[in-house]
Amino acid sequence: MIALLALAAWAASTQDVTLPAAVRQQIDALHREWRLARVLPEVELEIRGRTPTWPPNLILGDFDGNHETDVAVLVEYPDAAVRGGSAVRLLAFLGNGQVFTMFVLEQAAPHDARQFLHLIREARSGDAIGVEFEAIGGHAWTYRRGQWQSSPTP
Repeated sequence: MIALLALAAWAASTQDVTLPAAVRQQIDALHREWRLARVLPEVELEIRGRTPTWPPNLILGDFDGNHETDVAVLVEYPDAAVRGGSAVRLLAFLGNGQVFTMFVLEQAAPHDARQFLHLIREARSGDAIGVEFEAIGGHAWTYRRGQWQSSPTP
């Protein structure tokens, strides 16, 4: 029963976020049937404990250091070309206060429910996008001098 309740909460939580309309429209144009990538229930519960209002695969930050809200999202969508039939893709949207510019940071890969995002706060140079795999490690995406770069996380 407890596992069933955790599963129900996990499924419901992936649907309760309102993305900026301009971001949602761009994702809709890229992938007709998408959702925030699902994570393992234990990952969901731990992240909800730290950030109760945000799911594990959507973060807001200031990635380019312009003091405007930017968005990073890990989307899951049907893709018959990948193992398991469900792919994920990491997208970042840099905002300038009026529009969001989309960047595809990671191409289609098979869905892995251990994967999640987290915000890495950087006060001086712009925030970073942490991409983690539970119990495995991960990497971070930073936007510096007009380019996205990936580096391993310590």
